[in-house]
Amino acid sequence: MKVTFVGIMPTLFAHCQHCMQVMHATGMAPYSEQLEGYPEDVKKQYFQLSEIAQKLKTEFDGRVVFDPVDSASPRGVWLSIRHRILKTPCILIQGKKLFSKLPSYDELRAKILEALELSGHLASTQVPP
Repeated sequence: MKVTFVGIMPTLFAHCQHCMQVMHATGMAPYSEQLEGYPEDVKKQYFQLSEIAQKLKTEFDGRVVFDPVDSASPRGVWLSIRHRILKTPCILIQGKKLFSKLPSYDELRAKILEALELSGHLASTQVPP
């Protein structure tokens, strides 16, 4: 099951894996420094989205793939035109626009469970309530 988030996604640059380990070991936090330049509402949305994505990953154990798309990217522009997305953030589940705002985790979870049930995959997921 694919859950696509279309919205403003902060661009974060990273060093190679080895360099990142060294930077974190010294106490440097390049990601947080990069985020400081973004407006508060973008940072808030980014952290909310990250929290929702982590919960989805944990609860659905790989059965749900979370796909963040920057609305300013070529793919984001295409999705905005195709699905008539006028405001972001927007959530698509299996390519169908279901939310024109960032929903709560419970709202999103209910729609995912509904989509899994319709596709016949709910019995195999055994997701607790």
